[in-house]
Amino acid sequence: MTGETRDGATGGGASPFRPLAAATRLLQLVAALLLLVMMAVTFVDVIGRYVFNSPLPGAFELTEVLLALVVFVGLPIVTARREHVTVDLLTGRLPGRLRQGLARAALAVTAGVLAVFAWRLALLGRDYSSYGDATVYLGIPLGPVAVVMAVLAGISALVAAVLILRRQP
Repeated sequence: MTGETRDGATGGGASPFRPLAAATRLLQLVAALLLLVMMAVTFVDVIGRYVFNSPLPGAFELTEVLLALVVFVGLPIVTARREHVTVDLLTGRLPGRLRQGLARAALAVTAGVLAVFAWRLALLGRDYSSYGDATVYLGIPLGPVAVVMAVLAGISALVAAVLILRRQP
């Protein structure tokens, strides 16, 4: 046992994983706040719709943007904890070295796919910002949302790349 927690923090001492633990905690807090806002918007919208016959204007748009941000804020956390969905029907029967090699290959593919996501989202954010794209009802600018998503996907790609270099994938 290395004393490492699920979010990369270690118990005591000056560890290189302390900043990772702090960043994970910050992302968890941001995700929780986004979910809380999304829940409040949905609650107000439902009560307004069915009790007062007056739904919250723009609730659907706000929920869409918040959901996208929640997913991408959670992406670095899930990547750091190696909690992506996996199917290990065959790998459980393979020798340890081969399993480790496949785990590293999977991390490399993950890092590559996330890097492509980051790149494409950055281009999309640039285009949205140059066109002034925004949601229809509330006018939420989509460029900054796409850029934030690109940064978070890039961080996730970096985390996956770092995990490849660690001793135990």
